[in-house]
Amino acid sequence: MPQSINKYGTYTVRAKDEAEAEKLVRDAHLLEDAGCFALVLEKIPATLAAKVASELTIPVIGIGAGGNVDGQVLVVQDMLGMNNGFRPRFLRRYADLYTVMTDAVSRYISDVKNCYFPNEKEQY
Repeated sequence: MPQSINKYGTYTVRAKDEAEAEKLVRDAHLLEDAGCFALVLEKIPATLAAKVASELTIPVIGIGAGGNVDGQVLVVQDMLGMNNGFRPRFLRRYADLYTVMTDAVSRYISDVKNCYFPNEKEQY
């Protein structure tokens, strides 16, 4: 699940082998039985996510877990392309704001250094 980065130190696909997959299904049921209102599954095989979603009554939200879950998550900064280095397979970028932001900051720095900003109209 998403918070496992602190345990494993990497964002690799989880529950690829049968024992880990069975544990994930058991844990999902335990979480539902304990009163969880929803479950997020990140970077697990799509077939496993579909199995969990079909067995639970609470919503199962996926991030890199296939389309057969109850909802999808993409981090807005990733979806909008606000960083340049993070490119997992499940991420679809809908914009390239990194380039736009880098260009804007570079122009701002240049304008300040060259005393073009602020100009007379941008002062009180």
